[in-house]
Amino acid sequence: MKIFKKTKAGPQSQTKIQKRVANISSPDLVTWTENALFVIGKEVTGWLKDQNADHLYEAEMGAEALLSITQELLKRSKNE
Repeated sequence: MKIFKKTKAGPQSQTKIQKRVANISSPDLVTWTENALFVIGKEVTGWLKDQNADHLYEAEMGAEALLSITQELLKRSKNE
């Protein structure tokens, strides 16, 4: 029984959010970062109030966006 799948070496295909983030200017990405942080906090707080898992899914999407944004900004700073 295989537990781990072998992954291909080399660049992986981009997700939708990564493609979108790549086409946005750096100043606008900072605004997106602030928005993502707000959404994450708001949704986790919402989950505390009513224990509805939908809040956690929204927080997760915000966290994925934040990760993509910070990775893109890091990539841009290395290219400068």
